[in-house]
Amino acid sequence: MTDRRPQFVWMMTVRASTLGMGVLASVIVARALPPEGRGTYYMAVSVAMAALSLGHLSVEQAQTAMWPEKGRRTPLGSNSVPLGLCVGAVAAAVALGAVLLFQGYGHLPDFRLVSAACAGVPLGMGAQYATTINLLRDRSHVAGWALLTTAVVQCLCLIGFGLTGLLTVWMVVTVWAASNGVSLAVLTAAGGVATRRPDLRLARTTCLKGLRFHTGSAAAYLLLRSDVFLLNALAGPREVGIYTLAVTLADLSRLAVDVFSQVTLSAQFDGEVSESVRVTVRIVRFTMLLGIASAVATVAAVSAVITPLYGQAYASAATLVALLVPGVLLLSAARPLSAFLLRQGSSRLVVLPSLIALVVNAGLNVVVIPVWGAVGSALASTVAYGTLVAFQVTYFSRVSGLRWTCLLPTSAETARVTTEVRHRARALRFGGAS
Repeated sequence: MTDRRPQFVWMMTVRASTLGMGVLASVIVARALPPEGRGTYYMAVSVAMAALSLGHLSVEQAQTAMWPEKGRRTPLGSNSVPLGLCVGAVAAAVALGAVLLFQGYGHLPDFRLVSAACAGVPLGMGAQYATTINLLRDRSHVAGWALLTTAVVQCLCLIGFGLTGLLTVWMVVTVWAASNGVSLAVLTAAGGVATRRPDLRLARTTCLKGLRFHTGSAAAYLLLRSDVFLLNALAGPREVGIYTLAVTLADLSRLAVDVFSQVTLSAQFDGEVSESVRVTVRIVRFTMLLGIASAVATVAAVSAVITPLYGQAYASAATLVALLVPGVLLLSAARPLSAFLLRQGSSRLVVLPSLIALVVNAGLNVVVIPVWGAVGSALASTVAYGTLVAFQVTYFSRVSGLRWTCLLPTSAETARVTTEVRHRARALRFGGAS
C-alpha cells in the first residue's frame, strides 16, 4: 500500500485545527447563549443538515461506486458542483415546506430562522459532492484546505460577534449558512473540481444509482440525528442544548480515525476485490487501536475542562460524553467496512444494517427519554451504533470469507503501537525539558 503518512499528517493537522476552532466556537456560543438558545440555534441548523443529509440522493455513494470505471472519472468530477447546487436547492425547498407543515409541533424554531439556515444547503451540497471527488482522486490536500479555510472564517466571525456583544441565535445560524459557500469557493478555486460542461446523461445515471443506496444513507443520517429531534420534541430545547454539546465533544474522539479512513479510501478501490479485502482488514485493525486511544483521551479531557470552559449549566455534558464515546468509537472504526460493502454494489449490504439500527435507536429513544432525558438518549444511541457495526462486520465476514476476529488488532500490532506512543511521549517530555 502506498505510503500515506504525509497525507495522514496533513489531514490530521487540518482536522485537529478545525476541531480546535470548533471547540473554541462552541465555548463562545455557550458563553453567549443559555442552553435554551443553543438548543434553538442547533435545531435550526439541524433542519438544514437534515436537508443536506436526506436530500443528497446518495450521489457521493454513487460517485464512489462508479469510480472504478476510469472513463467516467472526469465527467463525474465536472458534474459534482452543478449537480450539488441543483439537488441542494430542491432539498432546501422540501425542508422548508416540511417546517411550514409541522410549525407549532415539537418545539420547531421560527420559520425565518430555519430559512436562513437552509440558504446554505445548495452550497453545502455542492461542496459535499466536490469533496468526495477530491478524496477519490487522492487529492486530500485540496479537501483539507477547504475544511481549514471554512473553519477559520467561521471561527473568526463568531469571535468577532462575540467580542462585540452581537452574537445572537440569528447570527450563529447566518454564519453557519455562509460558511458552506466558503468551502465550495476554496474547492473550486484550488482546481479541486473540473469546470467542463456537465454531462446530463451521466448526472441522471448518478442520481438513479445513488437512489439505490439512499434508503440506507437516509437511515444512517437519522440514526445519528433522530435522537436530537426526539429529544427536542419530548424534553425541550434546554436538554437539546446540553446533549448536542456532548455530541460535539464526543465527536472529537473520531478525529484520528476519520482522517485515517479518508486518506486510505482510494486504496480500498484501486486494486482487485481480494486486495481490497486485505487493505480493509489492515485499516480496521489500525482504526480500532487509534479509536480506543482517542476515546480514553477524549473522556478524560472533557471531564476536566467541561465546567471551567462552558460553565456549570453544561456540567452534565461530561457524563453524556462518556456514554456516547463507545458508540462513536465503534461507528468510526467500522467506516472502512462500509466503504468495502459499498464497492460490492449490493444496496442490501448498505441499506439493511442502517434501517435496523435506526429502528432500534428510535424505539429506545421513545422509551427512555421520558424517563432519563438526555442520558437515556445517549445510551440508546450507543446501543444502536453497536447494532449497525455488528451487521456490517457480519456482512463483511460473509463477503470476504474471513472470520470477524480477523478485524481485531493482534497482540503484536497492539504492542508496536503502544511502544511507538511511549517513544513519542518520551521524546516530547525530554524535548520540553531541554
